[in-house]
Amino acid sequence: MDTLFEAFLKQHDGPAWATVRTSLRPSIHEVDRNAVDIWFHFFPLPLADAFARSENPAQLAQDLRMDGNWRLNEQHDGSHWFFYGHRYWPRVKAAIIARAESTAPTSTLELGTMIRDIAREVASAERADESLVLGITAAGLMTLQQIGLAAFRRSSNGESVPPGFAKKSPAQILAARSKDDGQGLMGMFRGLKARYTVTFDERRDTARFPLIFQQHLTTASANDTRQYASGPRRCHEGPIPVQCRTASCGTCWVGVLAGADKLSEVDEMESRRMKEFGYINTAETRPVIRLACMALGTGNVSIVIPPWNGFIGKAGLGT
Repeated sequence: MDTLFEAFLKQHDGPAWATVRTSLRPSIHEVDRNAVDIWFHFFPLPLADAFARSENPAQLAQDLRMDGNWRLNEQHDGSHWFFYGHRYWPRVKAAIIARAESTAPTSTLELGTMIRDIAREVASAERADESLVLGITAAGLMTLQQIGLAAFRRSSNGESVPPGFAKKSPAQILAARSKDDGQGLMGMFRGLKARYTVTFDERRDTARFPLIFQQHLTTASANDTRQYASGPRRCHEGPIPVQCRTASCGTCWVGVLAGADKLSEVDEMESRRMKEFGYINTAETRPVIRLACMALGTGNVSIVIPPWNGFIGKAGLGT
């Protein structure tokens, strides 16, 4: 049986959450703004609701051609590893559990205000800026709504923050994201041979591969010959899963943490296919979700590779 707090959260559907996120976005630190948007696309509420209502989840997964791990309850402690605010997760999680278990009436019936209240409490305890905690708090409450308090209490596959990365300030991370690789003394003559870097895990110096000017992200990824087949998705050519390179399979969708302006604009095909897959529905020319096989890079880019892919748009379950 749901607690009163859980019942309160479940009053909010996808559009309600979108409204709250829009209102919170200016207050979320720049280092995590795109990360929050990406996370909500990686774990959409309509998809979780569909599986919760389904009498045959295995058949639903087959119908939607789900591949990888879309189950938030199996990875909720690590699903937001790419947030700067992930370092505050243990205290955020504890604060959310305390609210959910409390028998006292909630101090507010406005979701955005509740997110701010919890973030302010955690920020004070961590001696951190509230803007750095807002995003991870919003993700935490959405997680509780999707998986329920019993699963939320349990530990899942977590992702620790490496000590070296933990020492970096938001300003240092933003500076690194905005910087393109230098082209050396002969850079002005490189032209179409200019080489840049795609980072797919900012916590690790090895989680990157080179990209030649105006090369598709998937083509650049395929040149990374290291082994990536052991993850939740099948990766046979570099870290970005790919099966078709023609926007037909949907396996290569990625979140763009930084460098969206250094990727080609979304064309009509990519826009249509992303809606069909259910990954994003937007009129933005350079959104935070892209099909890597369609995106041409012209500079350094930081991306996040989701743990699953599918055809959820055709069932009306996209974001």
